[in-house]
Amino acid sequence: MIEDAAARALLDESVVEWTEGDVLGPLCEVVRTVWRTNVDRYEPVKLGDDAVSIGVQSSRNVCNLAVRRLATTPGVQARDAKTLVINYRGRVLHSGKIGSRSRSWDVSSVDWSLSDVRTTCAEANTKAYVPVEGTLFEGVGPVRGQPDDPRVLRHLLLVWQGFDDGSIRVWLGFPRLGTPPWFAVVLVDNGSGGRGGVPADGDSPVPPMPDFDSLDAPSVDIARRPERKPWGA
Repeated sequence: MIEDAAARALLDESVVEWTEGDVLGPLCEVVRTVWRTNVDRYEPVKLGDDAVSIGVQSSRNVCNLAVRRLATTPGVQARDAKTLVINYRGRVLHSGKIGSRSRSWDVSSVDWSLSDVRTTCAEANTKAYVPVEGTLFEGVGPVRGQPDDPRVLRHLLLVWQGFDDGSIRVWLGFPRLGTPPWFAVVLVDNGSGGRGGVPADGDSPVPPMPDFDSLDAPSVDIARRPERKPWGA
């Protein structure tokens, strides 16, 4: 996936800001705790759990606990607006779960059209920022008067993936419409929180998990692509 270099530099700055502001670390910790707990208590026979119930349960748990956890963090406004919404340092972060539990899933394959919330974020960023690097407009200036400075990007998305062993992967990025679906995206948590002794992908008693705001979305065949190292690695 080809990223916009200026947007990536801004994203790296944002990761540092949100980490030092005690936002990103606690948020990943909430996701990690929620997913591990829900996988451990998943019981399809006695409790009637299924992919929908654990997917919705996890998303709601993350939202509720994150709002409480960040309630006293200076400069942060976290609220429940169907999905988790966090305002900090002039930007808005939405959080959502990815349905696939495969480790070969590629973050560049995400489809914003499956979620109204994510589509709205991607659309707002796309309208605000038109990069000129690598185009015929490079060195000339903004396209049609639109800003070519990525600092106009206001919407961040944190997407996370849960695995059968209780571990997670978490990405943070600036979404956009079209291909690629990100101006820039970075892996901020790669497989933490897990435990051994569970079946490998495809053999687990835990079914593929839908994310909360796209429960009716059809499954999509995804091809394996190389994984990117976590941010800061």
